[in-house]
Amino acid sequence: MKIELTGKTAIVTGAASGVGLAIAQQFVASGVSHLIAVDVASPPAELQRLMQARPEHVHFVQGNVASDDTAQQFVSQAIKVSGRIDTFVNNAGVSVVKALHEHTADEWDFVMNTNVKALYVAVKHVVPVMQRRRSGTILNTGSISGHVGIVGQGAYAASKGAIHQMTRQMAIEYAPFGIRVNAVALGTVDTPIVHRSAEQSGNPEAFWKMLRDNHPIGRVATAEEVASFFTYLASDLATFFTGAVLSMDGGFIAH
Repeated sequence: MKIELTGKTAIVTGAASGVGLAIAQQFVASGVSHLIAVDVASPPAELQRLMQARPEHVHFVQGNVASDDTAQQFVSQAIKVSGRIDTFVNNAGVSVVKALHEHTADEWDFVMNTNVKALYVAVKHVVPVMQRRRSGTILNTGSISGHVGIVGQGAYAASKGAIHQMTRQMAIEYAPFGIRVNAVALGTVDTPIVHRSAEQSGNPEAFWKMLRDNHPIGRVATAEEVASFFTYLASDLATFFTGAVLSMDGGFIAH
């Protein structure tokens, strides 16, 4: 079974690395007609190659996802190139690894603005476009931290819990308009951020063993397999999914 996104216009935030980059790459490989990749960082080499190979179909918007201006830019870009938004992937996220009481006010705001306010800001502009066509899919990157307590997850856990509930709320609000909203609650994924955390731990081998042992399946996920699931959920094969927080965590919360 081949997953096809032919004819669709998609926006992916946090697309410069990790899961977001993998989603962008797989969307293009699945035939998406127009991709708008969004990140606060400059486009990496992998995205630049896609943009050069398909300049009329792959576009990049650089900006802070918590900013209304950035949301207006990526929605305007989608309207300019295709007049529609079929899929919005709310993937950009940050974390501060501390107990809640140790967070500074700035750290709390940084996490909540990037992980939660950004979704609110985006849907203000994305949803009206989808409502006019009475069709669309919104996919949120959730986390095991939104389901269970994990040491050091502080504001991050609160933000992902909010994303899970916003997913359910939006699914109910927008179902009459043909808009589906789902979240994928991820376990640990092999990304550059996790590699940096492993190096900073002082004992990378022990750090990776701890991560593997925490998942009953005995390993962490790859960004590519996560992207495959997002691609499926963005396709016409998943049209009965809405309001779901789908765990992709190697059995973590089944403990």
